[in-house]
Amino acid sequence: MAVDQTTITQLEGTPVQYEGGLARPAQSYWSESWERLRGSHFGMFFGGVLVVLAVIAITAPLFSAFVTHLAPTSVNLNDSFAPFSRAHPLGTDELGRDTLTRLVYGARVSLGVGFLTVAIYLLIGGSVGISAGFYGGWWDDLLMRFVDILLAIPTIYLLIMITSMLPLPIGPIIIRHDAFSLSTIIAITVWGTVARLVRGEVLTVKNRDFILATRSIGASNLRLMLRHLLPNVLPVMIVAASLGVGQIILLEAALDFIGLGVQPPTASWGNMLLNAQSYFYHSTSLVILPGICIVLAVLSANIFGNAVRDAFDPRLK
Repeated sequence: MAVDQTTITQLEGTPVQYEGGLARPAQSYWSESWERLRGSHFGMFFGGVLVVLAVIAITAPLFSAFVTHLAPTSVNLNDSFAPFSRAHPLGTDELGRDTLTRLVYGARVSLGVGFLTVAIYLLIGGSVGISAGFYGGWWDDLLMRFVDILLAIPTIYLLIMITSMLPLPIGPIIIRHDAFSLSTIIAITVWGTVARLVRGEVLTVKNRDFILATRSIGASNLRLMLRHLLPNVLPVMIVAASLGVGQIILLEAALDFIGLGVQPPTASWGNMLLNAQSYFYHSTSLVILPGICIVLAVLSANIFGNAVRDAFDPRLK
């Protein structure tokens, strides 16, 4: 189609204007993905919810000092099962501890373990999956057989086995009080699923024309994996991460129950929920409130994760 030359702007650094309108300058992969993400108002809303929960968790000491004026471990037996009031906006538990304060501090542990575990197992599983799928051969066979063994053992039993093999001063003591150690232990047991998903995605991408063209101009293996394979497997990793946050929070609650997770008096949504089982008929709020927090965090992570997946998927460009 002929273009009217009077409508073309050829100045350097400015977009070119055609009859149909103004053409945008070329965008990078990340800027274009961010623009698509901002266009998903529903996903951005729940992303904001996640940010709010994270900010509340980070500022828990300030919240305790200036809002509730109570520590999460402050015991007052005279206020056991106190109803909602100005002094205790969400009531108290069986020991008279303020529920709102414990929920805020519980967010630090539950969200911290959830997000940190996901970050660690994405790093491990993503690295193993990309390298196995890219190099193939005996390296792929070796890594995938190890993954098969890892996935054949139920996660909860594998966690018990690992903690029992650790020396006592390093094992349960640290696991009970250090969220980073707990996250590391969980991540070591669950990264296999991510590795298998990423490997399968790499196998479908690595022989496509754009990979062959990039290799033909002398691109190194590291550049191929980081600049061309990683963006294509990133959507799979994001979906795994969004679903993994909720699973890790629930797994942390299960570890609390068997004595290998975060132990009281340290508050987490998991141990608050489990502790409240004995008092369900006495105070239903002790069960409902931690449950609402878990549902809200999991739902927000899933919806925001789907929005990020759609935005960063090069195939949906």
